[in-house]
Amino acid sequence: MKVLHVGQMIGGLGIYIRNTINYSSDEFEFVIVHGNADNSNPIIKKGEVIKEYAVSLYRELNLLKDLKGLIQVIRIIHKEKPDIIHCHSAKGGFIGRLAGFLTNVKTFYTPHAFSFLSTQNKIKKRIYLFLERMARLDSFLLACSESEKELGMRLVRYKEKRVYVWSNSVPDVQVIPLSGLDEPSPYICYIGRPSYQKNPFFLVNVIHEVHKACPNIRFYILGVGYYSPDLERMKQMIAQYQLGNTVELFPWLSHDETMRYVKNAIFYLTTSRYEGLPLAVIEAMSLGKCIVASDVLGNKDCVKDGYNGYLLPLQESLFAKKIIELIGHPNLTEAYGKNSRLLFEKDFLIQNRIPYLETIYKTR
Repeated sequence: MKVLHVGQMIGGLGIYIRNTINYSSDEFEFVIVHGNADNSNPIIKKGEVIKEYAVSLYRELNLLKDLKGLIQVIRIIHKEKPDIIHCHSAKGGFIGRLAGFLTNVKTFYTPHAFSFLSTQNKIKKRIYLFLERMARLDSFLLACSESEKELGMRLVRYKEKRVYVWSNSVPDVQVIPLSGLDEPSPYICYIGRPSYQKNPFFLVNVIHEVHKACPNIRFYILGVGYYSPDLERMKQMIAQYQLGNTVELFPWLSHDETMRYVKNAIFYLTTSRYEGLPLAVIEAMSLGKCIVASDVLGNKDCVKDGYNGYLLPLQESLFAKKIIELIGHPNLTEAYGKNSRLLFEKDFLIQNRIPYLETIYKTR
């Protein structure tokens, strides 16, 4: 069975596609269609490079570029003759679903967090929701979490019979050799580009409050690189609060480098406004890390409050209080971390989960 992936091979989506290809059985053949600007390394499976096509696939709305991308994808479909299309995120999802409809190829769509969640502007939100509904066509929603499934049925109006859930899953990061780091101070780790979704200004305010009580604790913010629209304002806030020696910003690192920092952190922190199902959190759980997370879509599908960390409303004082509490109680942090590992092994280990994805692909 041939599967055509359509989406930008950047960040979490790139990891998702790479993992599902690498751990799928030999029954499946894969082709990847990604954006011209994507610069990810090729996927090599059993010594063979997975076929890729670069097309006009960009984050921003642009009628001419998007039309060009649609035509390119349709041509690739005619050439490759896939059995199914699996398209991802806003732009890849829109073009992929439309191309699948026009070529009569069965199409699955994974939003990885719906586009209408990405703005506070009511007009933009309505436009994005309208586009999501219009692009349903005859596609199937392959949600990456129960939260995403519920939202897809309630707001995007997918019918239940056309909805599946395959929870984001990752390999066991503990099997990767990760040497220790020689860091001068204990630190808390966070992964996410400074953008509306990742809530960076809230994060800096929380760090400011924690620093007052725990001045020796540092915060490492990883993944500050590709498309970080709020980075400059975030830097200004860090300077304003005189947190230059407390907060360290890291550009886009290799996956192993990133995991090395997470492994040696006290615990993992995320303040996102919304998620699909966060791969970074799941990987931190694989490493046995306690999680402090915002109580939002996606996070609530992998963090259990009072079991493997805290799931908190977006209140700066409460976040600061719980972080300070965990810093002062290492035994509690360790216990939550052990529970994270148990939860990961039960629900998010890709070797155990991939057969179900293959079953979904083969449904008629």
